[in-house]
Amino acid sequence: MSVRHNMSGFWLPAGAVAAVLAVLASAGWWLYRANQELEGKAPVSCREAVRFLQAAHPPEAAQSKRCTKGQWQTTWYNIDFQTSRAEAEAWLRATYPDARVDRDCAGADLCAQPTTPADGSDNGNADYLSVDIRFEERDFAHVHVSGGTSN
Repeated sequence: MSVRHNMSGFWLPAGAVAAVLAVLASAGWWLYRANQELEGKAPVSCREAVRFLQAAHPPEAAQSKRCTKGQWQTTWYNIDFQTSRAEAEAWLRATYPDARVDRDCAGADLCAQPTTPADGSDNGNADYLSVDIRFEERDFAHVHVSGGTSN
């Protein structure tokens, strides 16, 4: 009887500790993902970001493609990639043909703030958009597209 009592005396507390650790790990993972959303660093598929930002997919030759999402009082998405300078500008002009491309930008070599359809509907897409292109070494450019909802 004492052996059986000793075994249950070990397994019951061990099981309780394991359950508490599982709950803490789950809570930690949830908080980590929530923090990524608040900081706008939650990874999402580029297909989802492209749809929300009403953009074309990054060029095939683009490198370092990264798409993220953030959400708190509004929702916003980001697309980042690197490509050649000429391809970056061509992508911008093809993706947002009506946007005025400016060369006098704060923190970028090219920028644009494309307009979104003014239909007044909540179509699940961005209400405002911003594109910044920074030129880098060896004819490369870093493209950053961001946009979000206003409500």
